[in-house]
Amino acid sequence: MHLRSILTITALFLAGARTSAQEVRIEVFEAGTGQPIVGANVSLYDSAGTIPLGGGFSDQNGRTELRGQGKGAYRVKADKVGYDTWTSVQLLLGEKSVLVRAAMAPTRNPSTVVAHNETACQLLTGPGTAAGDLWAEIRKALTASAMTEAQGLVPLDVDIYERALDRNLGIVAEHVEQRPRIARRPALGISWDQIDTTRRGDASSTEVYRAPDAATILSDQFVKSHCYAAIRGYGAEMGLTGLEFKPARVAGLPELTGVLWLDPKDNTLRSLNFDYINLPIPLRVARTTGRLEFQQLPSGQWIVPRWYIRMPRVVRVASNDPRIPSHDSLLGYQEVGGAARPAGSGATARNASATTENVADVDSPSTENHSSIVGVVFDSTTGRALPGVIVSLAGGKFRTTTNSGGRFELTVDGAMNDTLVFEHPRLKLFRVPERKQIISIPPGARGQALVLVPSYATLRGRLCGRNETGTEAQGLMAGYVVDAAGKPIGGAHVWASWEINWVEQNGRLVSTNQQRTVETNTNSDGSYLMCGLTRGAQITAKVGIAGRNTLEDRLVVPATLVLEHDFRFGAR
Repeated sequence: MHLRSILTITALFLAGARTSAQEVRIEVFEAGTGQPIVGANVSLYDSAGTIPLGGGFSDQNGRTELRGQGKGAYRVKADKVGYDTWTSVQLLLGEKSVLVRAAMAPTRNPSTVVAHNETACQLLTGPGTAAGDLWAEIRKALTASAMTEAQGLVPLDVDIYERALDRNLGIVAEHVEQRPRIARRPALGISWDQIDTTRRGDASSTEVYRAPDAATILSDQFVKSHCYAAIRGYGAEMGLTGLEFKPARVAGLPELTGVLWLDPKDNTLRSLNFDYINLPIPLRVARTTGRLEFQQLPSGQWIVPRWYIRMPRVVRVASNDPRIPSHDSLLGYQEVGGAARPAGSGATARNASATTENVADVDSPSTENHSSIVGVVFDSTTGRALPGVIVSLAGGKFRTTTNSGGRFELTVDGAMNDTLVFEHPRLKLFRVPERKQIISIPPGARGQALVLVPSYATLRGRLCGRNETGTEAQGLMAGYVVDAAGKPIGGAHVWASWEINWVEQNGRLVSTNQQRTVETNTNSDGSYLMCGLTRGAQITAKVGIAGRNTLEDRLVVPATLVLEHDFRFGAR
């Protein structure tokens, strides 16, 4: 199967560019406030509201214009992550343009999800179930992403790469190519002859495997042939909500399984982790896997800033001993992927293309006048590398970002005698001292740097000291306070209260039924940190700022005694 793009969807999106029909002018605004909504995905449908006939995004004033394909009945739909879908009544288009005002209401949160090992995979049945509610939100982002790519709405600067990896995912060979200002992300793939060195006749050498695109995941064919389950995030996706999908029936053809990850704080689609299954037998010696990340631009369009697919490279091994049959052996992996950004936004191919997980350092030779520094950022609280850390020198003049394996490489012309700065909300939140390091590297040399977020136990001991009985470090609560747009709120007052029934000190009951409170103010970046929590306490956490209603959440201190919690104020 190898999941070619669904051409029907692309053709329907492109139909929105035709101009030989009647015009519909749409104004999209938020219900209750009347404020224009920027970047809503607005589409024109047939009279039944089932077949898309073209679409676009609302501008800074919440406006867009669409054209029908002739006189007749149509409907308008407006979608945006964080808002309920809005559908118009049936519209009759004639000679004159029609004005439609769409009032979109903020969406409700998706249903409660279950742990990964408790899931039951079922066909999608629409909103009202955990999986159906998640799909309703994810579908908005995928539709916007498919429309953005199909219509080429965002010119992209793209860095693509092809890598041969060893069995431990270390880079053996790499080719990097830059493609400036292209209309859409290239559909890169891996062909059979790249991964099977013996080119046996049990599969065609023309077969190409690719990372799926948004149009594929959206298609009715894909949705009906897969079952879905809503799951809680685990590992690197801790705190996210996932929509897991698997083939509904076991078949002989290659199929996709994976998880679409959504941030429940703002219902934003973050990424797709996928695996191919039912591949030819030689390719089953190791996983074929990959990842796509999603990003919404301020204008409402969606792009895929990073993606890759990785497949095993195999060889047929014959034995001189007739008692030992021939077998497939894993040589390493083949990987293709890339990084994309809006044209002109700036990045280097060397730094942007690094998307491989757990890639080993490669001591490639440097030129006489260049110096470089490589390293990794690891988060012990999650047991995983930390991607997305901005690493910079010279006040930000030279910068890169850690990849999904937490690794980075930064190269400059000349020596490095500067402060290496690591920027990430978790590093600042937990006051990791290594986020600023003084380095000195002569021209032509190569240095290394490591940043480690300590374990929860170490953080509590370092930041909070011991509790009143002296038996363990105090509990810790930390996070960020932001407004509805995600901007940090400095100077907000944060406090937490709870009751404890008794306090034991040196084996003796010293007090009962105490009311405890800890409090602090947020820093300029909206972060806060409070010590003194009690294990297992059911706390009432509040945030107060001038001119706003107090925000209140009921929380439970986990067994780790570290409670990470962000507060978001809604619109006035």
